[in-house]
Amino acid sequence: MLAGVDGSAEAATAALWAAGEAALRGAPLRLVAVVASGDNSQARDIVRAAGEWCRREHREIDVAEEVVRGFPPAELVRESVDAQLVVVGSRGRGAVAETLLGSVSKAVAERASCPAVVVPRCRTSFALGPVVLGVADPPLGSATVAFAFAEAALRSTSLLAVHVWRPVAGRHSRIEAETRATPSAVDDVRSGLAVDLADWTTKYPDVQPDLDIRYGEPAEELCRAASSAQLLVLGHRGTVFGFGSVARGVLHRADCPVVIVGETHHGEDVAFFDERRRADERQDRQDADSAP
Repeated sequence: MLAGVDGSAEAATAALWAAGEAALRGAPLRLVAVVASGDNSQARDIVRAAGEWCRREHREIDVAEEVVRGFPPAELVRESVDAQLVVVGSRGRGAVAETLLGSVSKAVAERASCPAVVVPRCRTSFALGPVVLGVADPPLGSATVAFAFAEAALRSTSLLAVHVWRPVAGRHSRIEAETRATPSAVDDVRSGLAVDLADWTTKYPDVQPDLDIRYGEPAEELCRAASSAQLLVLGHRGTVFGFGSVARGVLHRADCPVVIVGETHHGEDVAFFDERRRADERQDRQDADSAP
């Protein structure tokens, strides 16, 4: 289990959530702080404080603390190769803290080589509720579904598979568009979803999924469905262009931890990270030049 820490409250919440997951799985936890440049002493203090907090709350787990040098998203993605999960907070320190989703969180969620979890700061208790699986059209691949079923089984909780019927774009009103989602069409979607999940119920007999077909804006409806969930699981067909608007919207709005499961994990995209690093360096120089 890998968690990135940077001294922010969001990262501290994510680290504590990761510690709970490590305890649930009987796995060790690695806390990693990435330093781009300068003295490592502050980073060592940050990762040490996070480690003490995690040990205090979960005494049964082994916690390792590490400070590494490099470009934060690139290093966390590189470290994710050997992790069960990589866990980050929804925002970090610096300029990105002014946005709802930090650049490090977004990059890790898009490019990690294992399932990536983005933990919001606004909720600190995740003990109850189902695992919610967002089902796209066409259905997602097996990695996402397998992860959702395994998590529901691990937590001895229910699984809610949610498919959102998106409004039809164009000049039609919402009412006119909604009539296109006829009862027979909705039944067809529900039946198809049940068939897609049937094999997984054989593998996980203790997990009998509920099916929820909704109509509306997908990110909004998924967040509503997951308002009391332990996890919201989404798939990501990895490309160098990142993920789509639904995943971005969910990561901005969700009140529960969101797991992004890559169907085609591709690890570090060197060109992407090199460009991001150069952009950060340019911004640092501009900030230094404008400082009084």
